[in-house]
Amino acid sequence: MCKPDYEEYPHEGFLKSLGPEEEKTSAPVVSAKTERLKNPLFNKSLQTSETKSSTPSAQTTESAPVRSSSMLVPVTGVARSDVVLDVSNGASEYIDGAVHINYMEFYNENKELKSVDEIAALLGNAGISPSDRVVLTGTDYNCPTCLGGPFGATFVYWLMLYMGHDESRLKLLDGDTEDWKAAGLPVQSTPSVRPATTYTVQRIRSELLATNDYVKNADVQIVDSRTFDAFGQGAIPGALNIPYDMVTENGRLKNESVLESVFAGLTKDKPVVVYANTEFKASMVWFALKMMGYDARIYTWNDWLKNLPAFRMQLNSTLTRAEPNPATPGPVKIHAVFEVPEDANKTNRTDENLTTLSVMGCATCEPITVWAGSLTKSKNPGLSLGSSTQYFTCTAKIRDSEGNEVASVPMERVSDDEYVGTWDATGASPGSYHVSFVVTVYSLSKEFEDALTIVIQ
Repeated sequence: MCKPDYEEYPHEGFLKSLGPEEEKTSAPVVSAKTERLKNPLFNKSLQTSETKSSTPSAQTTESAPVRSSSMLVPVTGVARSDVVLDVSNGASEYIDGAVHINYMEFYNENKELKSVDEIAALLGNAGISPSDRVVLTGTDYNCPTCLGGPFGATFVYWLMLYMGHDESRLKLLDGDTEDWKAAGLPVQSTPSVRPATTYTVQRIRSELLATNDYVKNADVQIVDSRTFDAFGQGAIPGALNIPYDMVTENGRLKNESVLESVFAGLTKDKPVVVYANTEFKASMVWFALKMMGYDARIYTWNDWLKNLPAFRMQLNSTLTRAEPNPATPGPVKIHAVFEVPEDANKTNRTDENLTTLSVMGCATCEPITVWAGSLTKSKNPGLSLGSSTQYFTCTAKIRDSEGNEVASVPMERVSDDEYVGTWDATGASPGSYHVSFVVTVYSLSKEFEDALTIVIQ
């Protein structure tokens, strides 16, 4: 292709790409073409030294990050033929001409990805075909931890790539609706509507989604993109913590030079598996990794939890004790001894044997419930303390006769199955105190309520 004579002003190239017909959108009033022709950013003849130095759009352009990745497109690089897909949850306005699919529609009621056919139907009903060049934008405005980052857009970028959409025809908008408005471009209060079409899946790029077996057995680098606090409460063994907010700044992906230092602990010689609670949150770091040339794929913390061996520890009531007991006000040593039930190997397990484990994990930060044992694919009799002590914690919760918690005692491991802690009962009033033990493995928690009674005389 010959070098365009408007290379110095790429926005003029956009104007030249416009056909003679008026552009139609579902928004009322004037057309997008008319507005762009009136804007100095898109019309060289309207530019003056004053507008170049003082207009908000000029200032925005100067402060925008310099990009080299073809995965990103600036607001001034969106062509009229592009399909702008806004996947926001809770948006109040939309880029001129954009269609909308709430990213949450790609999940079912169990917060799991819908089937390929269901996802293809959503795209087709929005008027998107595999031959379209799609520009993605959007986030979750109702998510308190998203910090304005384009989580929704990076998630659907990954999802459409997984569905086989041509990578050269899939772009992420480098900016958001506010950047679009800052460039003087029109927005609309409701999304546009395109005629429905058929989205035919060409192939599934399964290599973009890691499996539990792949994470456990392949020679890969693992990145935990959750917050530092979540990472500290439990993580996949060997994972490197790179929280998603480390790759963004002011709601946009950081410059490539900065991302190089963020990913300095990784090598491009091995694949990278990046995970968070769901694909939604993991997608931001995944996108940044791919943009920087890493072989990256997505996994989820929820899938890791579901595939853990069944949590089937129980307290040994005979060996679990307090010394002395009864006791006078002063130090009381508490012993908690765990064991695997004798019937753990039986395949006929009733509901009463299952432990309900509450964990955080979904695109909108809502709690979900995992049934330990019911979702595991193996018949593993349970986690033995000796093999999981690095991720096993035990805390004794001490309550008075009225149920008020008076102390929380961290328990330290003294043998494979025994944990010991000391309760300073110096100020305790005479009476009976009930001890419950809260144990956690890989962030899965179980409470053994009223496992011990201590009498203070």
